Amino acid sequence: MSHSKYNKRGHSFYLENWNPNAKKYINECKICGYKGYSPAIEQPDFLTERDKDPGVFSLNKSIYKELTKTFSLLELDEFGRCETCAKIHDKK
Repeated sequence: MSHSKYNKRGHSFYLENWNPNAKKYINECKICGYKGYSPAIEQPDFLTERDKDPGVFSLNKSIYKELTKTFSLLELDEFGRCETCAKIHDKK
């Protein structure tokens, strides 16, 4: 059975069921609730092999692939706001 039947737009069967630890790399704006992936996964050391363990590299590579396919980049400020919400909130 294909797991594509369980996918909804903006959701990933892999992230939600097979590797829930990847959720720590998903950012969510505190104001509007928009979700995106953390800039931490684009750092060069995220995709390098650590401690010569081949499982670590393939796990991080699959996390990177799934997050970039499902979400877009979302940088948050120190208050947990996305760029758009920060601009609107700072105008007031």
